[in-house]
Amino acid sequence: MKRKKKSMFKWYLSVIPILINIPLISEAQNTVSEEHTSIPDIKNSNYVELDEVVIVGKSEARRQQEQAFAISVADLSKNYNTSVDIGTITNRMAGVKLRVNGGVGSDYNFTLNGFSGRQVKFFMDGLAMDNFGDAFSINNLPANMVERVEVYKGVLPVGLGADALGGAVNVITRKTANYLDVSYSFGSFNTHKASINGAYTNGKTGLTTRLTSFLNYSDNNYKVYVPIIDLESGQKLGNQWVKRFHDGYKSLGVRLETGFVNRPFADYLLAGIIVAGNDKDIQNGVVMDLVYGARTTDSRSVIPMLRYKKSDLFIEGLGLSFYGSYSDVDNNSTDTVPRRYNWLGEWVPNASTSSGERSRSQLHINNREWRTNTSLNYTFNQYHTLSLNHVYSGLTRKVSDVEDPANEYNKVPQSIDKHILGLGWMTKYTRWNATLFGKLYEMKGKTYITNTHASGFENVTNHYTEYGYGGAFTYFLFSKLQAKVSYEHTYRLPEAFEMFGDNQENSRNAELKPESSDNINLGVMYEVNFLKRNTLQFELGLLYRNSKDFIHRELKQPSMMYINLGKVLTKGVEFNTQYTWNSLIHASINVTYQHITDNRKTTPSQTIGGTENENFNYKEKLPNIPYLFGNGNIGLNKKDLFIKDSELTIEYFLNYVKEYYLSWPGLGSKDSKDQIPQQLSHDLAISYSLCNGRYNFALSCDNMTNEMLYDNFKLQKPGRSFTVKFRYYLSK
Repeated sequence: MKRKKKSMFKWYLSVIPILINIPLISEAQNTVSEEHTSIPDIKNSNYVELDEVVIVGKSEARRQQEQAFAISVADLSKNYNTSVDIGTITNRMAGVKLRVNGGVGSDYNFTLNGFSGRQVKFFMDGLAMDNFGDAFSINNLPANMVERVEVYKGVLPVGLGADALGGAVNVITRKTANYLDVSYSFGSFNTHKASINGAYTNGKTGLTTRLTSFLNYSDNNYKVYVPIIDLESGQKLGNQWVKRFHDGYKSLGVRLETGFVNRPFADYLLAGIIVAGNDKDIQNGVVMDLVYGARTTDSRSVIPMLRYKKSDLFIEGLGLSFYGSYSDVDNNSTDTVPRRYNWLGEWVPNASTSSGERSRSQLHINNREWRTNTSLNYTFNQYHTLSLNHVYSGLTRKVSDVEDPANEYNKVPQSIDKHILGLGWMTKYTRWNATLFGKLYEMKGKTYITNTHASGFENVTNHYTEYGYGGAFTYFLFSKLQAKVSYEHTYRLPEAFEMFGDNQENSRNAELKPESSDNINLGVMYEVNFLKRNTLQFELGLLYRNSKDFIHRELKQPSMMYINLGKVLTKGVEFNTQYTWNSLIHASINVTYQHITDNRKTTPSQTIGGTENENFNYKEKLPNIPYLFGNGNIGLNKKDLFIKDSELTIEYFLNYVKEYYLSWPGLGSKDSKDQIPQQLSHDLAISYSLCNGRYNFALSCDNMTNEMLYDNFKLQKPGRSFTVKFRYYLSK
């Protein structure tokens, strides 16, 4: 057949941009939704036979990264065959450091660009995880249940409705309509992890049921190098390698939802419940010198919830989403054995038969909380959207102890009510998009303070109202070169556990004030394709944080306390690069440096009417916070190796942390300062799948070189460990 040159020329003009994935510079592109790609009809009066047409599109993770916000996104689909949890995955991202107090189920401190604890908020599918309970935390959640993890650094979308000081983590669960994913792993230290995740959706009626669940168990009996004390004489016998003997942990979490999706009355209408619990032995206190052999804690959570979303509500462009939940969380701490232990497992009776290992108690703390998140969005046209969001949380705490039923402190009612109202405007064009927002923060807390001039206590009510604002802007200088800038003046309201304590490891501080920060983020992201099948991505970010009344966790032996530091200044830079070749080899490196200093020239006087004192820590780095760290990764994916429809994956991970001081670096002589040493760890994971991913087997080794690794307050982490995992996946 004879072809006309003119027709062929038109055909090339239409198809070439699709094949090489270069966006046409046209405002009309913004009419394409996030889930579907529309390709204009190609009109050609002549017949052209094509051997193959390849349409290359961006992943959801990539589209999220191209927002104006400073955001890093981890696609977890490549981690489904590994035994790692969400915490481990985020710890490998630039700017993030997850510091754990030990093995499976241990307490952790999540640090993002120098902000830690509740300064960084956690969400699941946009829903705050504050009230999910201890078991349903990121260091327990398996990778199998998650599609991707979004880490916001600085400015957050108004819809999250958070009072975060410096960022947030949003865990996006899998949205596959019909699937079943079952996995089980076992490994060193008698560690067992299992998960069952799945969904069923009727395409005709829209009826859906979704399940995510996990079970974790570990003896955590890894070896530690610790000081040994002779219990009779009190003499120090030096350090020895011993096994942890009282550090068992088990947890269970289930999230079940059912309802309707994609119906005329709702995009989704889901009723659900979260049930979670854990049991945990306490082996040591906030430092390794404090040894316990019988203390335990446990928690139980029951959280019914309702979710609703409707686009084009009443009128075109108007959208409504609502989330409501009621949480009932019980935390128990038991210390009833009157003994003193050392690291050899030896014990002697305590001097007082009425005491426990620390302070005899059977403490019960009950937190009940109502939470709602309501959002209204109106899209004026394809370029402009206005959003209004309101979040309410109301928490009440009740404390009791059967060992001390007459304690008047436990009878004082304690509560916190919070309202966060946000208004945002977003505009989106082909080469640039921007968002502006304002927020109102209001909090009322009722608790008590100890009366220093007389015995007993007095009730106090703290009422705070603050205003925040900010914006984010991004511009594509070229199709593969993107620049970002964002600024916010934000507040973070104190949490219940910071103000009220836990009567155990964390002391109370009822006089905590909201912390505020002016945050600036600058970033550049560039991608280059070369030699046909090679892709290289670069990302550079600069950050500035000027914080006031910074809430910092300090060691006040034998416990911790959250206090306000007057001023904290943070400057940092992070760099991330990723390389892929033909979907066969991939590698990445990220490095983070953050300079976090106490910026107070003076400190308040400890006496009433006294003058302020010189701050000896002025311009000194904050203690117990890593300031230089990085990660490396190289992996191989080979399909159809030995067997058709199979895939072999080999992954190597490197983690580096430069040494840093445990206490204030400006106090004391250099030789007397306690330092957390430099750390370098290596992990290896190998997996093999059959039948297009239906049957999967994996072997991993963490800390291959058996290095001595430390984290929070120089608590020692596990040595070399091995894990074997089996996984079955079925999708319809």
